[in-house]
Amino acid sequence: MNNTKLAMSHYFSLYLDFVRFIAALAVFFDHITSYPFTKGFFWDPLGSFGGIAVIIFFVLSGYVIAYVTSTRETTAARYASARIARIYSVVFVALAITLVFDNIGSYINPEFYAIQKVMWKPQSIEGYVSSLFFVNEYQAFNFNGISPGSNGPYWSLSFEVTYYVIAGLFLFANRIFALPAIAALLFLGGNTIAALFPVWILGYLLYCVSMERVSKSLVYTLFIISIFLIATTPILASHLPNDNFGFEFPWGRGPFNRNLIKDYLPAIFFAVNLLCAKEILMKFDFKLNAKFELLIRWLGSLTFPLYLIHFPALALFSSISPYSNNTASNALFISLLTLSLVIIATPITDRLKIKMKQKLTPALERCKK
Repeated sequence: MNNTKLAMSHYFSLYLDFVRFIAALAVFFDHITSYPFTKGFFWDPLGSFGGIAVIIFFVLSGYVIAYVTSTRETTAARYASARIARIYSVVFVALAITLVFDNIGSYINPEFYAIQKVMWKPQSIEGYVSSLFFVNEYQAFNFNGISPGSNGPYWSLSFEVTYYVIAGLFLFANRIFALPAIAALLFLGGNTIAALFPVWILGYLLYCVSMERVSKSLVYTLFIISIFLIATTPILASHLPNDNFGFEFPWGRGPFNRNLIKDYLPAIFFAVNLLCAKEILMKFDFKLNAKFELLIRWLGSLTFPLYLIHFPALALFSSISPYSNNTASNALFISLLTLSLVIIATPITDRLKIKMKQKLTPALERCKK
């Protein structure tokens, strides 16, 4: 394997940070444009990319895991400590904020939080405990997609962490143990987690694919076309059937509640985009402004906290907003407060991640010995 070909260039790394932030912003707009947060104020298509953004996150996750396990997370201890620190540094903060905000909001405006019976799951001990261990979407446990209070977007972490564990087992555990364990995880996770696993695998495999033998003009053309296809996916998806052409995913337990076509199409479009961007930016020799680069890095750092914190924050700030939900003032009020909270929380999660990793890595290495 040629490490030079698989190296991640500085500018491609910046591109990934930019894409991550745009995807998180798409999820944010998907939710803020919906009832009960705002009504008839935003341009509707602005909120139509939330589902696509989650699929992009899965592809990106697979790609990044392939990269880090080929470079710096080359042992089980390093991989586990990095993944645990990455996830729990934000999860602990997000769950605490959700618990506090939901209780404050439901006390101040119980009528608004009564909407949770329809729009999101009521608070429950089971919701928080199952979410803490990322089994909240496991169909074998019959949680029926339970969430930690109002934090509906948390569902994807059940998928993400499952794929992390599978990758760790496959890469670092004895295959005699790893393969049955992977099969058991997918069985417990159920049809939906198993059905989206190929999307994550696609991202992982992309790391080993190169387009260096493809003509430069074709790479640029495919890059532009991929952006166009991703941008028009909501329109394309509206003309696709909602029943997977009668296909049922024959794996695991529980119902299958995703549309494979509508999930796999943007995954393929983004895969092409990623490959082209890697080839273009690998040879990119234009010097970007240092402050602009720092801005992109900073925006990228906001991605995970924004994804996990925004929904309970929107709920609380909407419940106390003095403005009607169909006004620009309300949209500005809840948006600025939510984004400000994310900006404040991000340095906290970053410091927590560093401290967790510093303590976990040597501890796990000692355990292995």
